[in-house]
Parts: sequence; C-alpha cells; structure tokens
Amino acid sequence: MKPFLSTPHDSSLKNRGPSAGLVWCKRYSDLLKALPWLILFFAAGSYQFWLGFDYNSNDTTNIYLRLARGSAYLLLLILAVMWLPVMRKSITMLRRSRWGECLPLDQANACHRWLGHLLIVAALLHGSQYLIYYATLAIPFKEALLAEEADLVRSMRTNMYEFVSEDESIDVIREWIAAGAQQNRFESEIKPILKEDCTKCHNRTSTMTYAIPSMPLSYYEDVLVFADKGISSRQFRINMSGLSMLLILLIIWLSSLQWIRQHLYHRFQQLHRLGYVLVILALLHITMLQWIVFPILVLATELYCSRVRHRYTNCLAHAFRVNEQVVCLNIERPKALVLLPGHYVQLRIPALSTREWHSFSLTGIRNDQRRLVLKISCVGDWTKRLQQAVPNGKSTTLGVDIRGPYASPVAHAPASNDWLLIAGGIGITPFLSLLRECKRDPNRRGTLHLVWVIREPEFLQWLRPLIERLLAISAVDCHWHIYLTVDAGDLSLLQNSFSQGASLNLQYGRPNWQQLTVDIGHSGYQPNCFICGPKGLSKDAGDACRRMGWSVRKESF
Repeated sequence: MKPFLSTPHDSSLKNRGPSAGLVWCKRYSDLLKALPWLILFFAAGSYQFWLGFDYNSNDTTNIYLRLARGSAYLLLLILAVMWLPVMRKSITMLRRSRWGECLPLDQANACHRWLGHLLIVAALLHGSQYLIYYATLAIPFKEALLAEEADLVRSMRTNMYEFVSEDESIDVIREWIAAGAQQNRFESEIKPILKEDCTKCHNRTSTMTYAIPSMPLSYYEDVLVFADKGISSRQFRINMSGLSMLLILLIIWLSSLQWIRQHLYHRFQQLHRLGYVLVILALLHITMLQWIVFPILVLATELYCSRVRHRYTNCLAHAFRVNEQVVCLNIERPKALVLLPGHYVQLRIPALSTREWHSFSLTGIRNDQRRLVLKISCVGDWTKRLQQAVPNGKSTTLGVDIRGPYASPVAHAPASNDWLLIAGGIGITPFLSLLRECKRDPNRRGTLHLVWVIREPEFLQWLRPLIERLLAISAVDCHWHIYLTVDAGDLSLLQNSFSQGASLNLQYGRPNWQQLTVDIGHSGYQPNCFICGPKGLSKDAGDACRRMGWSVRKESF
C-alpha cells in the first residue's frame, strides 16, 4: 500500500496550515459570493417598492392602492431577473470566464426558486390589494373590475376626480362616447374640457409627478383609445390579463414545490411551459414595457442558443443495463458537440416522451471520441420507463435528442491541482470527465482523493480499468476511499484484485466525515472539494469540508 497521503508539496508550508480568517472565508464562501448580490437586489427592490408606494394623487388613494402599486413595481424587478439564474448557456459562458469565480453560480437554481417564492408573494399582494381597492371606490366593484364604463369616464369619476372642474363635464364626455365619439364634436366640445381638466397634466412636457406624459390626450386619436369600455377597453385588458397571470403563477409555483418535482417531474416540466403564456399576458398587462423589452431580447437569444443552435436531434443511442438500477447509453456524438471536463447535456428520448428533457453528466473524453457515454440511475418515473425499454442482458437501439453541453460546478476543477471528490453511487459520473482528463494529460500534477459511497460492488469493477490507469500515473497522486453500504463478503478478495501498491482504502459502512476530512487534511492539505450525491451525503460531507476551511462545490441539476 502507498502511504495514506503523499504529495509533492513542501511540507513546511503545509504544516503552517491556513489562517483562521482564510478558514472562515472558505467556510462561508458561498454566502460571501452571494451577499453583495443579495444586498444589491434588496436595495433595488426596496427602491422599486417605494417608487410605487409613494403615491397620493387624490382622495381615492388609500393604503390598498399604494400597496398594490408598490408590489407592482417590485414585480417588475423580479420578473426582469428571476430567469437569469436558469440561463444554461449564459451560465456556461460565465463558468468558463474569470468572472465565474466571483459569481454565486453554484446557487443559481436556489436563487431561481427563492425568486419564485418572492414572486408569488408579490403577485398575491398586488392582485389582492387592487381588488380591495376597487371595492372601496364609489362605483360598483363589478363595474370597476369589468370596465363597464369607458376608461376616460371611470378615471374622471374616481382617481382623477379632484382635477375635474365641473361634474357636468363628466356627463358631457359620457354622452359623447355613448353617441359614437364623433371627431367633429370632439374638436368643439370635448377637447376644451380635456384641456382644462386633463391635458394640463397629461402631456409630453408635463412636470406633474404622477401624470403619464405618454398619454397626452391632446388629439382625437389619443382620446379614442380611452373611449372603449367592456372587453375592448384598456382597463378590462389589464384586469383580466392580471387575474389570468395570477392564476398561472399559482399553478407554476405549486407544480414547482419539491414533492411535485420529485414524484411528478414530467408535470413540473409541462406546467413550467406556461411561463411562455405569462410573457404574452405580461405584454397585455404591463404598461411600462421598457422593463421587459431587454429581458425578452436576452431570453430570446438564450433560447436560440440552447434550443436551436446547440440542439441535436435523431442521434443514435445503444442502451444496455449495467445492473438492475443503472442503464448505460452509448450515443453517437454529433460532430459539433464539443466535449469538455465537467459538462452535462440535456437528453430527450421521444419513444418515452416527446416533451421531457433531463440533465445528465458526461463521463468525459474516451479513446473513442465518436461517442458519448451516459450512466443513468433509474430512480424516477422517466428513468423507470427507460429501464423497462431496455431488456435485461440485451442492447437496445434508441433515438435521442440532445441539448448542450452545459458547464456544471465540476467544470472549475481543471483549474486546480488538488482535489477531493466525494460521490454517492452514480454520482461518480460528473467526476469521470476530470479523471479521464488526468489520464490524458501526462504533464498534469497534483493530489487527488476520491471518496465513493456505493451499494453495489459491481460499480467498482466497472471503474476498475480507469482506477488502475490513474494509479499508474505518478504525476497525479491518487487515493481512493471506497465505502460499501451493503455486505458483499470478504473485502480482501476485492482489494487484492487491484494492483499491489494501489492507494485503495476499501471498507464497509459509511464515512465518518469529520474524521475522514481531518485525516486527509492532517498536513495542511487544502483541496478543492466537489460533491455529487444524495442530499444527506452532500450536506454532511459539505459541512465537514467547510469546517476544514476547504472550498466546496456541489453538483446538482
């Protein structure tokens, strides 16, 4: 056996160990990366809310209207940024750049989920407060909600009432609209009233704080827009699209809860596509379109890159079962798809579902670069259908569609030389690309510790050729810590099947993470830690690594 830990680094430097400040910074590195962005978002959100809340145009203004407006302004900010964390191609570009180290990219999915929770709270506040506000107006609630009165008349009777010089003016305008809103009468009767009551505020040179300069009301065509009522009116369109958006947001939010994602993932994906309907409704509902023009352009570019430019259809895949729980796919690699360490692809198998896409890690560049190899653990409903489609002991040919590749947290690993890789079961997959990269590059030096917790000894035999090749590379000091969670007989037979002198620590049970990390780092060794596995394993191992002051990245889709 090789020594438990053997590295080429200067031991005098190691023995000093990291400073307490450095340990603290690395332990809370995720929080430190996210904190500036959280502060910026909180400040921008507070400012946006105040912009809408600080409103007092007339005596119909009350706390309900102010809360509705404040939450509306906050919603604009949330809608503009909440999809940024799930732009896979953009995040891949950032991971490959020097800016990636400064951004909380590993928390992108968590940021998206929390923004979703905040979005539903703001949307419920916005919708409920506007409905309560309508109930406080002098006109009947149903009339206000369904815009049964023309927008111009309703606004002069309610929120703009204090600017109306004579009540008779409202009657004149109502009667003009009822008679067909003729242009000749507009010039002689209506325009003077609007000039006295409205256009002194609503014009492109107005300095009135709460006026809308883009609504001048100086010309017949401008006023005609606000002469409609009912289904054709602007207010009806805003109210109904708003209620529809609220209903769709509730459906998307409920389908995104953890239990639904785990047990009904295909429903989660299908209902999430209602987001495209939200974009259309937002164009009908939001009056300040400048807030969504730029986000829509960026999103359209992202969708083109992800769904069109880097999408490969009708790829041939040979599928076979590794064991009862794992299916292997050998896919003919599209020529334009470039393989890089630490990347993953999204996969769709039309024979199973024409709508479901699932993310899977790539196992890296092999001797035969014409194929992609994916190892898929059959734990969900889609993967169970895949398992049923592949007969035991036989290879099956399937047609697959691919999107990607996209960078995962492991994509940062090649930039360092000292690694601690922690995997649970099939969670070894994203690390295989890094291991194969070490095998391919004879000049790479460093120290690698891999901790692997598995149930099936067959997994170890599956990776045995790669393990032995890596252990034969003297430049990379490899140490394998493998834990079997089920009894598989005499471990010495399995241990002895590997080359003598291999640094292979094989035992039953689960790791004592605190003791294991202390042993690995006993000489001041400071690895970059990468974790992929079940939530319990990821949390326990991650906490132990952070206590050592090591940087930690977790693989999750």
